[in-house]
Amino acid sequence: MILTDNINILKESDPQIWDKLKQYEDEKNRLLFQIEETRKGDKTLIITKDNNKIYLHSKYDPIREANTIVESYEDIDENSNIIFYGTGLGYHIKLILEKYPNIKYYIFEPIPELMYNFLSNINLGDFSKGRLMGINLGEGNNIEKLDRFIDQNRGELEIINLPSHKQNFVDEFDRFNEMFRTLIKDKRSQLATNYSFQKRWIINSMKNFGEVLSTPNILIEKKGEFKGKTAILVAAGPSLNEEIENLRYIKENGLAYIFSVGSSINTLIHHNIYPDAACTYDPTEKNQIVFQMAKERDIKEIPMIFGSSVGFETLENYLGDKYHMITSQDTVSNYYLKVEDEDAINIVHDASSIAVITIQLLYQLGFSSIILVGQNLGYRGKEHYSEGISYSNGLSGEEIEKGIKVKDVYGNEILSNEGFNSMRQQIEHYIEQLPNIKVINTTKGGAHIKGTTFIELNDIIDKDLKENIVKENWLEGSKTKYDKEYLQLRLKAMDKSYDNAIKVNKEYNSVLNRIEKTINNRNYYQAENLYIKLDKELRKIENNDFYKTFILPMNRVQYKILVDSIDSLNEIKDPYEKGRKIAESFRNFIDVCTKDIETIVPTYNEMKESISKYSQSSL
Repeated sequence: MILTDNINILKESDPQIWDKLKQYEDEKNRLLFQIEETRKGDKTLIITKDNNKIYLHSKYDPIREANTIVESYEDIDENSNIIFYGTGLGYHIKLILEKYPNIKYYIFEPIPELMYNFLSNINLGDFSKGRLMGINLGEGNNIEKLDRFIDQNRGELEIINLPSHKQNFVDEFDRFNEMFRTLIKDKRSQLATNYSFQKRWIINSMKNFGEVLSTPNILIEKKGEFKGKTAILVAAGPSLNEEIENLRYIKENGLAYIFSVGSSINTLIHHNIYPDAACTYDPTEKNQIVFQMAKERDIKEIPMIFGSSVGFETLENYLGDKYHMITSQDTVSNYYLKVEDEDAINIVHDASSIAVITIQLLYQLGFSSIILVGQNLGYRGKEHYSEGISYSNGLSGEEIEKGIKVKDVYGNEILSNEGFNSMRQQIEHYIEQLPNIKVINTTKGGAHIKGTTFIELNDIIDKDLKENIVKENWLEGSKTKYDKEYLQLRLKAMDKSYDNAIKVNKEYNSVLNRIEKTINNRNYYQAENLYIKLDKELRKIENNDFYKTFILPMNRVQYKILVDSIDSLNEIKDPYEKGRKIAESFRNFIDVCTKDIETIVPTYNEMKESISKYSQSSL
């Protein structure tokens, strides 16, 4: 009866989990998990493992044992949100859910047979009522629900594991632990990235919009033109120093197209080697330093390929030709631009490294093979970068202490860091995702990159790079014909959205003021009606194009925190505390949005002038 009730609950709330469990109903593995009655009449669970019988619960008093487990978690209270790792027959889970009837919980059970026994012993209907936020059977399924559960319960999350489960299924626990740590690490990294760059991405995209309109989109004008050709992606790792003469030979004989990424342009210029293009996308103000040498020397011969959300200072006073690619962080271009006679504009997806961006670029340009040079993704002795980079410092003691060990191209261990490791993993991801492209890693002593083959550059020159393939002025072409009529329509529509945004802000603040007044007057019934109105005002913001294009992306962290907190705010029992926290959270959000609207209006007006100028020009 209990199992039947739980099956019905899962069929409705999580059919994928039930589909997964169905296959274990008649499997022989269930014979390895046997129910036995204890002396007190309770059930315990026996596991047959390596011909040994192991009790997952006490064979005398499993309820007392469960009480001991629960008492060891002293910080649990009615505000806790819990991930239960390992179910067994669920005695400890039942005790906690009975003691704290309002907590939300998530179950992670990597042994499906154990989950089956749990569902046969504990009736979820007694505790769910919207409280069970998800079930995970391992193997990567249902991670989205776990991800959302973590987002909605930051700072109040507790992992409770069944000790006997952890001891007897060590590999499964290690996988869970690694998955959870990676999930949290990625969240922290993404949060830090978003918080650091959320405003710069949009302001750069606005300030660069004139450059985007006046330069060719390389992903449109040159898409697929380099089939059968070889590109060399030159990064600024210390191994680059050993390849200077090889690169000089390749450049002088036109054996491959050379693309510099990041600071490597300075090492190449230092050795009087001009790449066929320099790629850049970093949104920070300091990114301009990378091109300072080229600007100071009045170098015009190196074309720049820039991501549309690059630090706007980078583009200022650069004398070489410029070509753009729209990035995924550029919501501005994605709103305003349409190419005549084409449905969509190809973009490059934001990443932790310009090398990852450039791999996407080279793939879309059609290159059949990519040769990585200077892509160390780890330390070499105490060197960070190749020579010729004046703003580079040596490796510090702290960096060595915090370093992580990875395998190099020879199979040896080298020291790397979290940043390099993330870049390597992203490169590996794109190599795996992009079909029909060969990637060769020539970086001596660099980190091994899965999906690449290590071959020394001089060997590649001897065996494969035989012909001059580089066309002179290879990037010459027309400016991209963005649809002027569409631009004008979007311009007018955005002006209306701006006016509407100002109106919505006033209505939003008016509702907030009324909420604060009713809460102070203890008029909680009226406050509940006002919460509904406040939610409607937030929906208006979410559907407003000015907000969607500029303001929400500039405040994506604050917006996510607000949205993730709404459910927990609504569940606060004390009506005064509930109203106070709702007003505070929504007020903080609208205040930063209002401030940003005021900040970007001058830039918005400059952008409108660029659009008008472009629309009136003749190509």
